[in-house]
Parts: sequence; structure tokens; C-alpha cells
Amino acid sequence: MVKVSIGTVVGQYVAVEVRAEHAVDILTALRKALNKGGDDVNDAIRMIQHFDIFYNIMHRKFKEYLTPRKDVGDLIKGNVLIDRIKLVKKDSEKYVVIVFDKSISKENLINILNSLGYEVTNI
Repeated sequence: MVKVSIGTVVGQYVAVEVRAEHAVDILTALRKALNKGGDDVNDAIRMIQHFDIFYNIMHRKFKEYLTPRKDVGDLIKGNVLIDRIKLVKKDSEKYVVIVFDKSISKENLINILNSLGYEVTNI
């Protein structure tokens, strides 16, 4: 079973931490379940798939988070799923911290992840 850690970050945004190889599957499943996400999800998936390149860019520019592209129309419609992501290396493992849009509640996210078969733990 895939473990997903969930918590909140500054500004009361809900965030999940998951191993990089499972992050794309989770984003795809959440996009379908919540019926949200457009360019932001596509760009985040691209960043995760090219983890090492974007990890190096993130550290070279001294950034803690990467912000996926967002379509203005999606912002106006409230169709944005991802606010920002963070690429993390712990020992030899690659992890992704996904910070969701303010419109996504922690309880709703926990229920969806549990129903999809993920083991959810609090950070």
C-alpha cells in the first residue's frame, strides 16, 4: 500500500508528501475525483517526470518551491488544483510535496485518498 503524508503548511494550505514514483498517479486520480485541474496539473506532472532537472533548477535558483503554470481562465473558474510543489531528496529516495489550492479541504482530500486505496498519515 502506498503511504501518503498529509498536513497543512503556512497559510493553511493542504499539502501531501509522497514518493515521486507515485505522485503522478495520485495527481491523475485526484484530478479525476475532484474534477479540477488544467495546465497546473499538466505542468506539475512534467516537473515530477523530469525530477532531477527541476530539482537542480530549484536549488540553483535558491527556490524552496516550484510553481506550475496556471491558465487565467482556470483561476477565474476556480478550476486550479495545485498551488505549488516541492521536490525533495531524502537519502537516496525522491519525494514530492504537493501543496494544493486553498479550495481543497483536508477532510475531502483524506476521504478521496482513502477511497482510492492510499494509506494516509498525518505529518
